[in-house]
Amino acid sequence: MLTGFLKFGCQLLCCGVICSAPLLSSASAAPKPAPKSEAKAEEHAHPEVGPHKGALIELGDEEYHAEILFDEDKDLVTIYLLDSAAKVAVASDAKEVVVNLKHDGKGVQFKLKAVPMKADPEGKASRYASKSAELMHAMHEKDAKPQLRVAIKGKTYSGKIEPHDDHDHEHKEKK
Repeated sequence: MLTGFLKFGCQLLCCGVICSAPLLSSASAAPKPAPKSEAKAEEHAHPEVGPHKGALIELGDEEYHAEILFDEDKDLVTIYLLDSAAKVAVASDAKEVVVNLKHDGKGVQFKLKAVPMKADPEGKASRYASKSAELMHAMHEKDAKPQLRVAIKGKTYSGKIEPHDDHDHEHKEKK
């Protein structure tokens, strides 16, 4: 009788484990995390344009952004350094930022000098500018592939500058 009772108990125990296994696995299954790209997009959501209505440049893994503006009437290119949300100015102790690109098939480097804003700490700048017809023209070349290089808090960042061809006007010829 004892062996029959043990056999019956083992059957009940096995049935209980097998029958409850699906319940345990579905109850303990955690929801799948969002893919990294979605999570990153939510974490680093930022506007499409900067606070000065210029195009944004991603620096690092969206640690910072830069905003680039073109004033073609003055041949002036201005770059503002911004935080990860592309909203707040970030000052750097760099005296210049560099735009590297191809111009007439050759690698060229243009330096934009620091032009501190009133709110920038002494000896630092969040705005950089260059008045250069050559830079303005080179930015419009088809295969220029411009890149911004800047040092912020002791680290050098590089970011791709998107082509500057989203406007509907003629470029005046310089004499």
